Amino acid sequence: MDFDINTLRSAVTVAGFVCFVAIVIMAWRPGAQGAYQEAAMLPFADDESPHTGNGEKK
Repeated sequence: MDFDINTLRSAVTVAGFVCFVAIVIMAWRPGAQGAYQEAAMLPFADDESPHTGNGEKK
């Protein structure tokens, strides 16, 4: 079998598509919803200690 640049390009394209499908399946599985909901609310979580205007904690 002769391997040239087009065979490499095809293999990389197929590998990229397989990775994409794996990520989509991992993100959309039913058990992941709770973890993503918690992560989505992190910016709105209250901090226990107050901050100053320059980002340092008091």
